Amino acid sequence: MNLQSNPEEPPVPTYRHRFNYFACFIDAVGFPFGSCFFSPITILPAFIKKMSANSVWIGLTNAIHSSFFFLPQLLAASWIERMPIKRGYVLTLALIERFAILVLVPQILLFGRTSPNLSLTLFSLTFAIFMLSMGFNGPAYFDLVAKVIPVTRRGTMYGMAGAIGGLLSIFGAWMAKDFLVRYEFPINFSLCFLLGFIILTITVLPLGFIDEPPSPPSQPKRLRRYFWDAISILKEDWNFRYYVYSQIFLSAFGVVLGFLTAYTIDKMIATESDVPVFTAALMIGRTMGQPFWGYVADKRGNRLVILVNTKLTCLMILWVVTADSITIFYGIFALIGFLHSGIDIPSFNMTMEFSQVGNLPTYTALRSSAVAPFRAVLPLLSGLIIEMNKDRYTHVFLSCILLLLLSCYSLWKVKEPRYHSKGQT
Repeated sequence: MNLQSNPEEPPVPTYRHRFNYFACFIDAVGFPFGSCFFSPITILPAFIKKMSANSVWIGLTNAIHSSFFFLPQLLAASWIERMPIKRGYVLTLALIERFAILVLVPQILLFGRTSPNLSLTLFSLTFAIFMLSMGFNGPAYFDLVAKVIPVTRRGTMYGMAGAIGGLLSIFGAWMAKDFLVRYEFPINFSLCFLLGFIILTITVLPLGFIDEPPSPPSQPKRLRRYFWDAISILKEDWNFRYYVYSQIFLSAFGVVLGFLTAYTIDKMIATESDVPVFTAALMIGRTMGQPFWGYVADKRGNRLVILVNTKLTCLMILWVVTADSITIFYGIFALIGFLHSGIDIPSFNMTMEFSQVGNLPTYTALRSSAVAPFRAVLPLLSGLIIEMNKDRYTHVFLSCILLLLLSCYSLWKVKEPRYHSKGQT
């Protein structure tokens, strides 16, 4: 199996290049804007807290959000690689994702006040469908982007799109705050979810009209053979293997993100009306961070960006456990947005750079499948620990620091893939 690190520049027809860039850019702008109305970091924990004080529900939502996106990707990649054209598949799965958000609205209105446990159960099932659809779509989406956006422009494109999307998300956070304050539960959260559905649906439609060059032909394989061939990549490519190790330990960041809003509410530092302000602070941080880190990643490599931001995250967690005022937490959420922008997108971009043209879905799926069990177990375990004693938030957060340091150690052993070829030391 050929394991070249540096993918070729995608053969994009010049007469359609601008539209291809526009379609990817609009989707990248619309996703953070629409998602701010049901943010798993701020809005959803507050929504769950409104119906139940049990931290296990937050842990379950965090586990679904963190793991269900990654669980199906290796299975999906086995047939996605055989698709010469992927735009239709990408758009279909994206619309299923959005429909799942729309389904949330009537069920919350019907059961949110009268049967909160039933509503939370239906919410969890619907949210699982949303994340699973994203998971099945992930390898195809990133393969599509890799084919139409050159490697040297991805960081800048996502950085600029993230900045614009972040600015729009600040406006969206103001709207969400108005909904939560002006209207009673469950109408307030239903309006947030409905508006998120509308924005995400409109901005994803251009992806279905991309002029996509066909992928190289791929020999059909039995699913079992495909799995063994995929696993052989981890055995043969030590550089990618250490990168996967670092991503596994980086799952601890998701635990901090998932429980931070609940932590402020349980500690009576924040109220429900403060949550959209957290979202705004988060978006301000992302708006500042994405173009900056995107530029640095394009010039110096994604590895350096991820390593620096992971180390800074450890310091940020120490700030969390010592903070005691709402004003400080506004700054913490802004810092989280800044740091997360230097971890999330660079991680996906780095995965792209490990692959070669034609097997990107496999590389994406391998990373995803490896981290999925940890992203499922860690939030659930953390929720159970916190539910036994609310003072154990600190124990959970400090444990996350140890895992993040292990991530730094593993990533330190990784060579930047755009400059490294298999066999080099």
